[in-house]
Amino acid sequence: MVRLFNIVMREDEISCDYEPETCNMIGHVVIDTKSFEVKRVRFSDHEVSKKMYVAHVRSELEKILTSKSQIPKEITAVWY
Repeated sequence: MVRLFNIVMREDEISCDYEPETCNMIGHVVIDTKSFEVKRVRFSDHEVSKKMYVAHVRSELEKILTSKSQIPKEITAVWY
């Protein structure tokens, strides 16, 4: 589970803060709005060596962009 918040859209990028597993260790991701590539990332200290949370954050930001709907204040991604 990862919580995305402080979601902000700028000219050619969308960014957010993220919190894995309600651990209170916050990371930050910026992706390109056209290519959906990660431009910058500050990993959460919770991630250690696996970067799976950033992959889920990128996927959720891509869903927001492709849906053309209003940008939410916060979302939570859950997977099994």
